[in-house]
Amino acid sequence: MSFTSDIKSELCKIRIRQRDQQLSVLAGLTQTCGTLLLARNPELYYQSESLPVINLISSLAGQLYQLEPVISIKKQEHRRNPLSVVTVRGSACRDLLLDTGILTYDPDGLTLGKHIPDNLVSEDALRKCFMRGCFLGSGSCSRPESNYHLEISVRSYEFAESLAAIASVFMLKARSTLRRGRPVMYLKGDDVSGFLAMIGASSAALKFEDVRAVKDYRNYINRTSNCETANIDKAVTAGLMQLRAIETIENHMALSKLPAPLYEAAMLRLQHPQATLQELADIAEIGKSGMNHRFSRLLAIADEYGDTRHE
Repeated sequence: MSFTSDIKSELCKIRIRQRDQQLSVLAGLTQTCGTLLLARNPELYYQSESLPVINLISSLAGQLYQLEPVISIKKQEHRRNPLSVVTVRGSACRDLLLDTGILTYDPDGLTLGKHIPDNLVSEDALRKCFMRGCFLGSGSCSRPESNYHLEISVRSYEFAESLAAIASVFMLKARSTLRRGRPVMYLKGDDVSGFLAMIGASSAALKFEDVRAVKDYRNYINRTSNCETANIDKAVTAGLMQLRAIETIENHMALSKLPAPLYEAAMLRLQHPQATLQELADIAEIGKSGMNHRFSRLLAIADEYGDTRHE
C-alpha cells in the first residue's frame, strides 16, 4: 500500500458521532470525488482507489439520508489498482447535493454551487472534518523519506484558494496552483505534518516528525563533520607553512639566534609537526593568540629571505 492509502485508511477509522461533523466530511468527499449525473432524478457517484473511502461514503450517505448506495468495482486500463465506485440515487439525493453545496438555489432556480456553504465550515471542528473529507476524496501525500509534499486536487482554482484559506485558520501555509492543468491546493515542509495532525491522521503525522528528526540529526552530523574536516585542513596547511618558514630561516641563520619566544615556537613546531596551534600553546603555557603571534613573526622573517607560503 502507498503512504497515501495508509493515511486514508487511518482517517476512515475515525468515529464521527455528531451529525454536523458527518455532513462536513461527506461534503468534502462530495466536492472532491463526487460526480453529478443530471436527470429528472439526480444521481451521484463517487470513485476512489481506496475501498475504505468508498465504504465511508456509503456509510455516511446511509446514516444522513437513508439512501441505499450501490458499490461496484471499475477496472482501469492504465493502472494496476481498480477503482471502487459507490452510486447514490433516490429521493433524498437532491437533499444531499444541496446540503453539501454541489447544488444551490438562486433566482433562476436550481444551479451548480460555486461556494462552500458557511454552515459546513463555521467552526474549527467542522473545518477539520471538511478538510479531512477533501483529502480523502482527492488528496495525496509523498512518503516522508522522499519529500514533504501534500496536495488536494480540486475542480476549480477558486475552490483550491478556499481550501488554502481554511488551512490558514490553523496556521498552515497552503498554496494554490495548476498542476497538469488541474487546480490543486498543496503544502510543503513542516506544514505537511501539521495538516495531517489537524485532519486526524495522528500516526502519519508522527511518522513525518520521526523521519524529519532523523534527517535533521543526519544533516547536523554531516555539517559538523564537514566543519571539522575544514578545520583540520586549515590546521594542516598552517602547520606546513610554519615548517617551511622555519626551514627557510634555518637555511640563513641558526635558529638559536632567534629571540627566545620565537626560538621556542620554532622548536615546538619541529618537535610536534602535526600538533594544532592550541596544543602548542598549551605546551608553551601561553594563550593561543600569543602562539599565533609568534608564528606570524616567524613567517615575516622567512618572507625577508623569500616567500615560501605559496610554493
